[in-house]
Amino acid sequence: MVDVKGLFLIMDHGGIIEKIVNYGVNIPLQRGSFLNILDTACHEKASRFINEIRNKKAAYDWEMNLKNLEMYHFSGFSDGERIYVAGSPEREGMIKIYRAVEIDAPWRGGLTPSKKADVNIELFNELTRLNNELSAARRELLKKNTELERTLKEKEMLLREINHRVKNNLMIISSLLNLQSRYVKDLDDLMLFKEAQAKARSMALLHERLYRSGKHKRVEFGEYLRGLLKDLYYSFTHEKKLKLETHIDDAELDINTVVPLVLILNELFTNAVKHAFPGESEGTVSVSFKRMNGTYRLEFKDDGVGLPEGFDWETSSTMGMRIIKSLAEQLNANLNVKSDNGTCFSIEFRDWKG
Repeated sequence: MVDVKGLFLIMDHGGIIEKIVNYGVNIPLQRGSFLNILDTACHEKASRFINEIRNKKAAYDWEMNLKNLEMYHFSGFSDGERIYVAGSPEREGMIKIYRAVEIDAPWRGGLTPSKKADVNIELFNELTRLNNELSAARRELLKKNTELERTLKEKEMLLREINHRVKNNLMIISSLLNLQSRYVKDLDDLMLFKEAQAKARSMALLHERLYRSGKHKRVEFGEYLRGLLKDLYYSFTHEKKLKLETHIDDAELDINTVVPLVLILNELFTNAVKHAFPGESEGTVSVSFKRMNGTYRLEFKDDGVGLPEGFDWETSSTMGMRIIKSLAEQLNANLNVKSDNGTCFSIEFRDWKG
């Protein structure tokens, strides 16, 4: 027995089935109209299929669904008295069906051997041609897929190397700023050095995560944010008695969303250290990041002295507020600022879509 799945039908010219040879088809098959074994959506197409066999003596590779909605390839021919149809889930399976029928020969009373050879030869040749074309197309597709996979791996390796080098360069900049800051005596100038060093370290940490994850475009922001805040806390608060509280959800964000958020956090943290807790003031800095319904909210709060009386953050031209507002606009985020027993910055945004 030939290893094949499908069916072979002998029909009259009206499309009424006279005999069915079933090779593992899992729906009930019985004599009647050819249309009865097909999904109703394919009935019109099946009628055109039968007409083409009647008019042109053969029809090659028509795709139609059985009643169970499994897609089959059908081919058929006519000897002038009957219509013979083979159907299989695979195109090359139709050739196997005809060969199986040759072995089983349930139709030998309908055609003489010579007539059978005459009507089959064109169909076999056409199906063989189609099968050869399909095999060639598959080989070409496999070749292109192999080339694409190689190109993708090369691109991933390049991106990993870029992230690694960017991280190393940023850490070098941070180290140079740290060395130089040892010779700075003015406290305001020293704070500028620390701010620049913090920004470089934050970006280095980001590229390090990209390098290690291998994702290159997506960052697990919750995990990154926890590490970033610890780094900022130990960089700026060793001379102040400040506490850090965090309430951070896990979420994967696009790199184009993360970069502005990181720069905003750097600015907010350094501003809080410089202005919210003057002298040796004690207090608490609280940061929360929450996932909501399709959006995210980042809040930065302190219980320090609050904004100066009469200060309007929306019209302020101070460097810090200009940077924060500009970055929030880059995110298309809603920025709100409240000053009541401290200061609270709230940023609501959506993830960047590339």
